[in-house]
Amino acid sequence: MSSFAMFLLEGGVDVAVAVDFERVASLLEEETAQYSCGEYIYKIRAGKGTIGRRWDLVINAMDPNMEGQPLFPLGRIVIEPDGEGMVNIKVPPRTEQTVHGEDAADWDGRLFGSYVSQLLNSLHSRQLVDLPGALPTS
Repeated sequence: MSSFAMFLLEGGVDVAVAVDFERVASLLEEETAQYSCGEYIYKIRAGKGTIGRRWDLVINAMDPNMEGQPLFPLGRIVIEPDGEGMVNIKVPPRTEQTVHGEDAADWDGRLFGSYVSQLLNSLHSRQLVDLPGALPTS
């Protein structure tokens, strides 16, 4: 894992995104379908949440060549509304991450760090957040 990805995961991420709370789930699914790291792709699954107030989503990795295998939980992101047409997307610091399941895996954060970087890059390319440039994804 790059030192920048390690910094992101250790400190967590909290970014305001110019998108409606009702639309953010479909945006995340659409963008996540395009992400990969090595042979792995990503899937989002709902965790806990309160309708209209907060979603806790689990980011999973899977090898598309291993059909029928369980998903590997990597980490989670939290979505909360922040006024009209805005949401906060938070990646809790790694010390606060609890990913349930006997198959929880980290692989030194490489896969999750790549996911977070790809997510931020996607939001930047859609002009939903400001970044100084593209983040490294590997």
